[in-house]
Amino acid sequence: MTSQTPDRYIVSLCMAGFPCRYNNTDKFSQIIVRLIDEGRAFPLCPELLGGLPTPREPVECVDIDGELHAISQSGKDYTDAFRNGAEQVLQFAKQHHITKAILYKNSPSCGIRTYDGTFSGTLADYSGFTAQLLLDNGIEVISSTDLETLENL
Repeated sequence: MTSQTPDRYIVSLCMAGFPCRYNNTDKFSQIIVRLIDEGRAFPLCPELLGGLPTPREPVECVDIDGELHAISQSGKDYTDAFRNGAEQVLQFAKQHHITKAILYKNSPSCGIRTYDGTFSGTLADYSGFTAQLLLDNGIEVISSTDLETLENL
């Protein structure tokens, strides 16, 4: 009888209860903490890895001529920090042979869908920086909105 190795995940650090979101809050999930406690999940925050502080000004993704930019409410461009953090998460996944991620919804880094840059609550048809980079590199990205419905985690 062979035993199957359980999936390992990168997870959004805010879902582990760490207050790393732009407004210094978290999005605690008992499921995520259980996965971490089991050694099956690795909590990371691409925005912190990219050098952004907590708290920080709200940022949304803006498509400018087909290229995604991370622009704050006051108009400051944080694209380099978001790309850098996304790259660090991807490198961690590759180094540790992780093929799945559970990321927090609508985040400019982690969202499978993210806000459109108008700061009006309107979702765009594109993903945040980290979610998209992981997807582009064959890593399955699961949204926090789907977490409760997933079986066999």
